[in-house]
Amino acid sequence: MAPSRRKPRKEELDVFTEEQETGPKIERIDLGDTASLKRALDDAVIQAACDAGHTIDNTYTDAKIVLGLLACAIACFAQFYPKLLQHFPKLHLNNTWLVAGCVVAYAILSSLMTVVAMLFEKDAIALTQAVPGGPPALAIASRLPRFAENYTLQIALRDAPEATKCGSGSGAAALTKSVGAYFHEDGQLAVDVIKQDAAKLLAQAVASKSQ
Repeated sequence: MAPSRRKPRKEELDVFTEEQETGPKIERIDLGDTASLKRALDDAVIQAACDAGHTIDNTYTDAKIVLGLLACAIACFAQFYPKLLQHFPKLHLNNTWLVAGCVVAYAILSSLMTVVAMLFEKDAIALTQAVPGGPPALAIASRLPRFAENYTLQIALRDAPEATKCGSGSGAAALTKSVGAYFHEDGQLAVDVIKQDAAKLLAQAVASKSQ
């Protein structure tokens, strides 16, 4: 007769459940969602740059955030200012011109955000700062077109021509691989693989500074 299996006690079940809940969550990405795939790869590349001692320059990102906040503030003012004027009847503001001014200001701020993204950032996912006695300033760019399979990563010296545009050359260290090389079948990112490739390109880009 086969031996009977002992049923786990409630305490054992509680410990097992607690281990599952406290264990690290594994993020699985839809392999058909190109934007999510690129975002996961870009985050891993940026983390690899930080691990290698590079300092991320958030100047353009901060500028876009400030412009966005100003645009939102103007939009809120245009929406709610009639109620504010009820508390200040002595203010004689022309409704038409005021709304028109808010619309123009909002359009200008939105256009400036687009200019920063298209003219300065381009394909760049991160820009680094030069560290005295350390690594030079770099431009890290990537590209994964919608419904495409190949992910392109490029790292160049920041002062090189078209450094933030993928495929520009300019002595940049670059690679192109299928996203299948970085993701498991269940959508889990092979972080170590993409970080190793990013570290190699970072080393090549830094080495090109001394050439």
